[in-house]
Amino acid sequence: MKPTSPNPILAAALVTLVFALAVLPGTASADDDPWKIRLAVVSMNPSGSQLVVPETDELFSYQSSSGVGFAIDFEYRASRRLGIDFGVISASPGFTVTVDAQSVSVSGSSDIRITPLYAALHIHLTPDGRFDLYVGPMVAYVTYHRFELVAGPELREAFSAQNGGAVGAVLGLDVGLGSGGWSLNAAIRYLDTTLEASPEDGGVGKTDIDPTIFSFGVGYRF
Repeated sequence: MKPTSPNPILAAALVTLVFALAVLPGTASADDDPWKIRLAVVSMNPSGSQLVVPETDELFSYQSSSGVGFAIDFEYRASRRLGIDFGVISASPGFTVTVDAQSVSVSGSSDIRITPLYAALHIHLTPDGRFDLYVGPMVAYVTYHRFELVAGPELREAFSAQNGGAVGAVLGLDVGLGSGGWSLNAAIRYLDTTLEASPEDGGVGKTDIDPTIFSFGVGYRF
């Protein structure tokens, strides 16, 4: 796997988030429960459809299917309307790549484990209601696990993948349950991220994964 070069936009955004967390520690909501943990089931839905090999200008089409996974995040309410969120999402969407050569078409399939580690700013639009709607930007470091493209019992190819940065956005809703700290939560996240993968004999293929991630789960404020 080739090392990734630093992403200045990602680094600047992370520094901004850490600074905001440092300078806004004492203005959380009046109930003195500034933290919230959320656990959720997710559906990760990639939106890309073409893979390009820059060295040869080859272009391959592929189809993707959603993958189910999990998410966990911790949000700190720095103020009544501002939350700073840190979390991890992991899911394994499926991919089917089609290669056409000399009137022969071969399709190979694989599930790829994709794990974004992210930070986000939550702007709470309805902070005092039972239905707490929030929206905001997010940045992430995305890891792509090694995978195998399988076209038949004896026809398979192993690939290593290069990790990288991503930017995106979140729209979420927390619904309070009774007078305690429990809530239900649902969210939609979008990430702009590129997968770079290569087989053992070299040659790097690139595709824009750009997943939309739906989540539903429970949260607890403490």
